[in-house]
Amino acid sequence: MTTFTDTLVIGAGAAGLFAALRAAEHGSVIVLEAGPDAGNPLPDWALYDYALPPAYYHRYTDLDTGQVMPQGRGLGGGSTVNSAAALRGQPWCYDAWGVAGWGWDDVLPALKAIESDQQYAHRAYHGGAGLIPVTRLAPGPLDEAVFGWCRTAGYPEIEDHNAPGVLGCAMWTTNRRDGGRWGTWAGVVPAARAAGADIRPDTTAVRLVFNGTRCTGAEAVGPGTAEVITAGRVIVCAGAYGSPELLLRSGIGPAPVLAALVTEPVSVLAGVGANVQDHPWCLLNVDVTDAALIEARPVSGALLRYELDDPAAEHVEAEIFHWQLRPYDLASPPATVAFTAALMAPRSRGTFTLTPAGRELRVGLLADDADAAHMVSIVRETAALVDHLAKDGLVTVPDGAWWQVADDTALAVACRQSAGTYNHHSGTCRLGDPGDERTVVAPDLTVLGTTGLTVADSSVLPVIPRANTNLISMAIGYRAGSGI
Repeated sequence: MTTFTDTLVIGAGAAGLFAALRAAEHGSVIVLEAGPDAGNPLPDWALYDYALPPAYYHRYTDLDTGQVMPQGRGLGGGSTVNSAAALRGQPWCYDAWGVAGWGWDDVLPALKAIESDQQYAHRAYHGGAGLIPVTRLAPGPLDEAVFGWCRTAGYPEIEDHNAPGVLGCAMWTTNRRDGGRWGTWAGVVPAARAAGADIRPDTTAVRLVFNGTRCTGAEAVGPGTAEVITAGRVIVCAGAYGSPELLLRSGIGPAPVLAALVTEPVSVLAGVGANVQDHPWCLLNVDVTDAALIEARPVSGALLRYELDDPAAEHVEAEIFHWQLRPYDLASPPATVAFTAALMAPRSRGTFTLTPAGRELRVGLLADDADAAHMVSIVRETAALVDHLAKDGLVTVPDGAWWQVADDTALAVACRQSAGTYNHHSGTCRLGDPGDERTVVAPDLTVLGTTGLTVADSSVLPVIPRANTNLISMAIGYRAGSGI
């Protein structure tokens, strides 16, 4: 069976749903999503739970560490399974890419268009009419204690973490409504369907179809069906690992990989699957002495953002924040809180590829020695906060805590052993200058060496912003759906 649509969007996540909504303004749209749709209206667990059913996750494994790297699956993608953290990153994140049309002034209009800021919509750098509500919750007792330490340590108090160029301590900026996570499943699906988008859950794009180098559609497998969907334009929004995997299966990627897969080359691009990036974090787990100090609202409390001194690099940004473990791990004691030390400007890079035996992912968290040294500094600062709270009787630190190491070399080893994923995987279909051998997509998001094919999600980020990738993924999809 063959079906035609003006635009075929592959992936109904943070980027894909915005791409579909915008594309529906110009013609017919079909959206393929491998994961499920739990119904309309959304069940409460989709808005308020953080440990979702297994069907809502893709689970990749880092071959070097054995760590599972989960990715969102189902309507809303990562915006359905994340903590509703809504940071944009700094202007210099985008300006430093040096890609025409992707500086801060170019990206800001899309960031404004997707949001409805609940406190600062009147400010020139915010939006008030978008589908994603952005808000800051009131601080709880533990947040207030963290702010007190920040003042003592000399960090400025700020109003808004999304004000351009601002650093300091304030409440997290989040995409929430009535306390629940309000991602693209909640915020965009109704509008996309009303605009005519045909969203098909539980349907997988097996491979892209080409006529020469022109992408004409995709082979799709759904519940009891298999069909070829032909399209005037195909927008791949399958995520940091799903997008390069689909390209590789379809003949786009490094020559040796395509040869090993016995795949006829469509466009030989060395950058497909390279440039894997993520923000590494280390967790300093402690127990609060009074459960009333915390609320079950992960990553919505106090957040400190600051920069480290590094003569070899600019704007080496760090984050320190706390969150309750139990909502993510139902077996965790309710009093356990993770104080998080996160490096937001990592230099480490990894790889993702396909072999005849399957996927191979190596994220490379803290592989770069400078990253390890920076993490030592951030962990030391986080430990100072934890010790301050312990002296005030607010938390208890476990005996022999892994971070209680005097020697920096030994602590670097401990950080590498403890480092985990912030789940901001990106970079595997790099956006850039078409003359750069690392580039996969041109500034208009079209895949080099092809026509009719676009990639639009976190995979295109050439350098990961100093922020959660939730909002920028939405903004990329928003721009892609309207043809930039």
